[in-house]
Amino acid sequence: MNRLRILWSAITLMVALMISGATPLIAAPFSGRTTFADPRFASVWTRTDGEAVRGGRTWYWGPGPWFDYGEFYRQSPNSARTVQYFDKARMEINNPAEGIVTNGLLVKELISGRMQLGDDPFDVSYREGSDVPVAGNPRAANTVAPGYRDFAGIATIDNGYRDPARLNQRVNTVISRSGNISVRDDLAKPETTIVQYNSVTGHNIPKIFWDFMNQRGRVMENGRIVTAPIVDWLFAMGYPITDPYWVRAVIGDAERDVLVQLFERRVLTYTPDNPAGYQVEMGNVGQHYFQWRYPHLGMPWVTPDPVTPLIYASNIDTGSHWELYRATFNGGGQRLTFNNGETVAFSWRRSWDPAQQYLIVDSRRNSPNYRQIYALNNIAADSGEPAPGAGVIRISYSNTDGIFPPPDNDFSLIPGSEYNAMVSPDGNLLAFVSERNGNPQLYLRRLNIPLRGFAQQITSYAEACNVETPTWSPDGRNLFWVTNCEGNFEVYRADLRYYYIDTLYAGLELVNIRNLTNNAANDRFARASPDGKSIAFASDRDGNWEIYVMNADGSNIRRLTNHPATDDAPTWSSDGRQLAFASDRDGDFEIYILNVSDGVITQQVTQNTAQDRWPLWAQ
Repeated sequence: MNRLRILWSAITLMVALMISGATPLIAAPFSGRTTFADPRFASVWTRTDGEAVRGGRTWYWGPGPWFDYGEFYRQSPNSARTVQYFDKARMEINNPAEGIVTNGLLVKELISGRMQLGDDPFDVSYREGSDVPVAGNPRAANTVAPGYRDFAGIATIDNGYRDPARLNQRVNTVISRSGNISVRDDLAKPETTIVQYNSVTGHNIPKIFWDFMNQRGRVMENGRIVTAPIVDWLFAMGYPITDPYWVRAVIGDAERDVLVQLFERRVLTYTPDNPAGYQVEMGNVGQHYFQWRYPHLGMPWVTPDPVTPLIYASNIDTGSHWELYRATFNGGGQRLTFNNGETVAFSWRRSWDPAQQYLIVDSRRNSPNYRQIYALNNIAADSGEPAPGAGVIRISYSNTDGIFPPPDNDFSLIPGSEYNAMVSPDGNLLAFVSERNGNPQLYLRRLNIPLRGFAQQITSYAEACNVETPTWSPDGRNLFWVTNCEGNFEVYRADLRYYYIDTLYAGLELVNIRNLTNNAANDRFARASPDGKSIAFASDRDGNWEIYVMNADGSNIRRLTNHPATDDAPTWSSDGRQLAFASDRDGDFEIYILNVSDGVITQQVTQNTAQDRWPLWAQ
């Protein structure tokens, strides 16, 4: 109930924003993720699922959104369209100028394995069809239910398949997980009588589903509650692409009979022993599609936001090179890495599944001359590399040390360091700095674990200059970085114009490049806030290195620290309210935490005579 109250408060605020014409709130994968990414999404959701109209009926979208992103779509501006996921579906706006909300042919993609990348039916990325169960619990607790791919032989997915009309017949056919069809006459209930035949795709619709598709009830239209058709079923569901079938599925702790029918956009389920009002429901297609498209991200609809510990580098045990430590907030930290060459953390590949969360670092462990990029699994990042189950994946192969990359993986025959690797918020891409062609340049690669993917150079600075610290906006539409190619270090921002993203390659262009700081001083260590509204950085513009924040467009620069010592390398907390940073204000570098709101230092995290530097928190 608390979730509903919070959600309704958010809806009330969003409606007020829509009426006032104010800028909509910004949502993001790991910050404010239950906020609507666009007021038009809020309007569509409120029509059927707002607290004022829903009453006790089943959800048409779900209790609220839980993930949004700028997903690749070729015809959208810069090939990135705004999408937002709900339990039952995904909302999307392909063309912001038109502002039309659609919800995608997700079910067709799940069955066929063809992920649509643009308007052209042949503009697709191929992968296996989904084995996510069409009904019931997730696969780990539901081994009996068929997955979407089990319907491939009996579904209309651009293959011309049609079923004959079966008007007035009752549904008694059963499909198993293997796709086998059988008959159970005990399931041929009166409510399953076929009452409609859709001649467009050639499929039969039973009475129990047809009544639900045409149900009238309370909805919100133009700010007023009226009684009308709850949904335009063609908009909400698309055409049927299978006939109705019975399946066995584990729901909760019991195995039950469920009638399912797959439409282009949705799945309808009928569970006879459910309570009244919940016997017919929209299947959890949004959840199912998310698991298929982002298998590395886990299940945000049932999981708290990922927790990332505060990591820093220190020479306390080596006296020379950096090793990684997890802050224990008692003046020290737990050592995580044990190598002969430095290791420094830079970003996280975050996930709502802890087992799929990785700490991305650069290290000289394989060669003292060249930094290379590695990924530490969640056990190594929490308990250290020697811990049972800890694992380290090498990502960079650009130092010609005789170790060959795995198949289908990026490498360079010209030796050079690679470092400052920042994972995109959806976990699919990696922006990093490479010296493989001489001058440091920004590169982009596909990131798959197990490791597969190739890199593309995305900057072409001709000068002998440095490029540092790329950082993504939380919706994946912008990249920020630092370079001194114009004489001093400045923070830059660019829009990302995507050309393609597939299983091995990603291509984009940096467009609308802007110098955000543009002054005679040095501005470094830029990091975007979790909500994408602010950039934290360090600058020597006032005579020594201090911590600053500014808006993501470069406006409203605020100084947060004021000390004659060096303060640098800020990193955000997960809620965006605090920054951890390094400072030598007590004679050697230590890690501190301050409030973004007022700059007050709330904690000194480390306290020793060693050098503690390069903190990494949530972002």
